[in-house]
Amino acid sequence: MTTVTRRNLLKRGTALVGGMAGILATGRAPAFAQGTTLHWLRWNDFVPASDQLLRKELLPAAEKALGIKINLETVNGNDLQPRITSAIQSGSGPDIIMLFNNHPQIYSESVVDLSDLASSVGKAEDGYYDLCKSNSADGQKWIALPWTIVGAMIAYRKSWFDEVGSPTFPDTWEKYRDVGRKLKAMGRPIGQTL
Repeated sequence: MTTVTRRNLLKRGTALVGGMAGILATGRAPAFAQGTTLHWLRWNDFVPASDQLLRKELLPAAEKALGIKINLETVNGNDLQPRITSAIQSGSGPDIIMLFNNHPQIYSESVVDLSDLASSVGKAEDGYYDLCKSNSADGQKWIALPWTIVGAMIAYRKSWFDEVGSPTFPDTWEKYRDVGRKLKAMGRPIGQTL
């Protein structure tokens, strides 16, 4: 790769589109002379050590490997969606935003097409779960890139389910409601943890 110096730029200025006059007319430095900064908005992690690892080790390593500056902005999880809405409405928001559930669908008209990236990652990782596709694509393009999936395992007290005649976990919502009604009648309402 050729080193770009002021002297080389002046020598080759006429070979550039519009020459030096074209560059000066734009009022901006050529792309190779601009530093790239990426603004990333995400929530504060539940585990503070995770945020520390991200800020102290992972981001500096990524900046070095990619040759860019990453400005990480973190907000409380409950403040994430209002911050996203505000950024989109003002037209001056972050470059990368952490979204959850079906939130990409809410903002589908305001995000860039990530189809090429999603396809590349999908090929490398053996595809996506259907849930990820339905949350992250709008039928014509990928509007988000899935980054995780939670197994949604249900924790319950088996001995209580046994007491109300359900030795195995209910396989339909109606059976689950029936177990819930019986437990509530015994003074043990379900406070379900996912």
